[in-house]
Amino acid sequence: MASGGEERVVDFKACFGCCKDYWQIIKDYHSNNEASIELLRKHWVLPREVQCKECNLPCKYREDRHQWYCDRWKKSRKSKGKVQCKFTVSDYKGTFLDNSHIPPWQIVLFINHWLRKQWDHEAVIECLGWSSSTSVDWRSFCSEVTLSWLDNQQQIGGQDIIVEVYETFFVHDKYEHGRPLREVWLFGGIKRESKRFFIVPLVDEGFQDRSAATLTYYIKKYIKEGSVIISDGWRGYMRLPLQGYTHHVINYKDNYVDLVHSFIHTQNVERLWRDIKEWTKRPGLRVEYFKQYFVRYLFLHRPPKEALHDFLIAVATLYPPQEPRVQ
Repeated sequence: MASGGEERVVDFKACFGCCKDYWQIIKDYHSNNEASIELLRKHWVLPREVQCKECNLPCKYREDRHQWYCDRWKKSRKSKGKVQCKFTVSDYKGTFLDNSHIPPWQIVLFINHWLRKQWDHEAVIECLGWSSSTSVDWRSFCSEVTLSWLDNQQQIGGQDIIVEVYETFFVHDKYEHGRPLREVWLFGGIKRESKRFFIVPLVDEGFQDRSAATLTYYIKKYIKEGSVIISDGWRGYMRLPLQGYTHHVINYKDNYVDLVHSFIHTQNVERLWRDIKEWTKRPGLRVEYFKQYFVRYLFLHRPPKEALHDFLIAVATLYPPQEPRVQ
């Protein structure tokens, strides 16, 4: 949140610095700390202004030290004279870059690479000169951002807008002979007009809850009231009209598209599940890290030129920079 309780609004159209393809970002930000810091400030990853905690007035910025400082003269509490304020604070304090000694341009390029399907751990080590442990640490930091974003997905739908919902599971092959197959359940919905969607993994510390109460909770959290929800005939959905939704059911035992009303189907959300399964059902994926694999896919699923923008906004939400003090 911004000063005074106002929500930060970052205009995507005005963010020309992030609306670029993979190679253009590398070209524009490689070895360019000034441009990288400007990009991070535009998205509130770094503060645009810091106020002195002593004087309650805007600080000055010292670029060579990445530091905000105050050097005003003020009345001394112990004498009649004046003393100079010595308040200083790092530009990175409390942000995504806190305690990092890595140049900002390298962090921008790392994020840019992490948001691509062709992730290559060895390429990061070779091209950025990082150690293996540093690369692993920053992968973990990025995963924390996307996991936080997953828990705060925006609502979809609206009055008389169609949203298809469905739940599905992934079966993972057993690692050793005699070990049972393991399932991970997902629940989600897709807005038919724009193809915007939400997805929730129904797994938390090994416990999977697919009860009617749980799915209703997620529907109310991620689908706006007044939406037209289309689902299969599971009885857990039958009380949706009482929650402020219009509800239509498709019976898969008869047809995949309703013979009378052709708009009643769930083909869009089923296609979404197929795409996700194709990407995530790979050898070696561990169930305990499934949520991390999955949420990274959601970022990769969006248009490439929007991924960096959305990720930086998610960073600023999870690690808000220092704010000017409210008068």
